Amino acid sequence: MTAQTTVTYQKFGEPATNDSPPQRQPSCAVLVVVVLLALTMLSFTLFLTLGPILGLYSAPYFTAFDKDDPPPHTEYARMARYLVHKAEWVSMGTLSTVEEIKGYPMVNIISVADSERGQKSTGVMYFYLTMLDYTAQDLDKDNRLTVMISMDEDLACTKQGVDPMEPTCGRLMISGKVVKIDPSSDEFKFGKAAMYSRHPAAKIWTNTHNFFLCKMDIVQIAVLDYYGGPHYVTVEDYMAADPDKKTDVANKRRIPARFTSEELDY
Repeated sequence: MTAQTTVTYQKFGEPATNDSPPQRQPSCAVLVVVVLLALTMLSFTLFLTLGPILGLYSAPYFTAFDKDDPPPHTEYARMARYLVHKAEWVSMGTLSTVEEIKGYPMVNIISVADSERGQKSTGVMYFYLTMLDYTAQDLDKDNRLTVMISMDEDLACTKQGVDPMEPTCGRLMISGKVVKIDPSSDEFKFGKAAMYSRHPAAKIWTNTHNFFLCKMDIVQIAVLDYYGGPHYVTVEDYMAADPDKKTDVANKRRIPARFTSEELDY
């Protein structure tokens, strides 16, 4: 027969007994390492905080894209530039060349970039196309296109309780013509770097499926970011606008709450 082991349980309210062997105390070497690590972290934090003030290094450049601070809804050109700079993709509309729906509007999701991530806005949308896709086939026959960008692309409106269809959820409609960029130009290098920065998968596209770099030659810009219908922005005003301009607190964008069913007049 095997011997039975008796297990003694601590009763509720009974002080605990410590039958475990004494714990080893940390050595002086361990304590020194811990103190040195703490001092290193403190020094690094002070360097990041006081460095720009003392002129030890330049603070990183932040753009509207990084801060995600929309301009006031009355500054239509800035709003247009803000939405373009923020956009990772657009809904791109073309005129279909598919026989069954020839001439019908067709739409596709196209990745875009107007600069490398974290850099200043240029307002120029760069994107890759391939003739394997119907969008490029459509544009090869008729190079006119329209893109739409919504402020809710990253759920910015939804998170504030604003429906994406409401005018206070900013949207942008830009119409123009597609332009294929010369691979030997400096602009090609810039657009390629911008796309690779925001869309690393583009490196695979260009190596396997004959993608080519394009941009849009803008003809018309329509901004809807508040009640009262869209506002049209000239190309000149659009290109001159600065989405990174600091907005006065008094003019900071305020988005009204979503309409309730009681407020709607059917």
